[in-house]
Amino acid sequence: MNGPDFERFQANAQDCGVLFYYAGEFTPAVVAAAADSLKQRLTTEDASGPAKRKLFSTFVEMAHNILHYAVPPDDDAQTTAAADVPAAPAPKGAIGVGKDLPAAGLEGDGPPQYWIVCSNAVDIAHVPRLTDKLDALRAMSLEEIKQSYREQLRNPDHNATDTLSKGAGLGLLTIARDASAPLEYSFAPSPDTEGRTALFHVKARI
Repeated sequence: MNGPDFERFQANAQDCGVLFYYAGEFTPAVVAAAADSLKQRLTTEDASGPAKRKLFSTFVEMAHNILHYAVPPDDDAQTTAAADVPAAPAPKGAIGVGKDLPAAGLEGDGPPQYWIVCSNAVDIAHVPRLTDKLDALRAMSLEEIKQSYREQLRNPDHNATDTLSKGAGLGLLTIARDASAPLEYSFAPSPDTEGRTALFHVKARI
């Protein structure tokens, strides 16, 4: 990337209202550092305290979803320092935080509207299950989402009935609960995976 390319990159990010963006490997240390950076970035924003808390919570949930569920690329096998034993490659993904900008010449009314979007590869076999979950969430009212969240907290059989989810399976419910509109999502074919994975995008508005 040369100077003019970088200037265009900066201009495009500014036009899209990007406040924070990261793409690359996701590890617990990376997620913690990114979350801390976002927290510092949000101190310069005019958003209310509750809005900032929801932004931060949603960012952490999305980052952990990438960390736990993204399919690592096949060509990233590494070896441990102790022996030539392949180590599990770190999952990769991207996550961005921004805010909607008023149209040119118009002043924005009311509080700023923020968004968070993430992207990562998922096993193609999991696409129908994710689609069903997200479509069900999109059809729920906020009160129904909160009720489902409370029920899931009290569900001791979750790990037995959903072996793919980690923890209590509250990630998407938490994101949907804090969002100001139904979650947006899409799937696209992943390049160079021979149809084994799909690129999964999720967007939440706060």
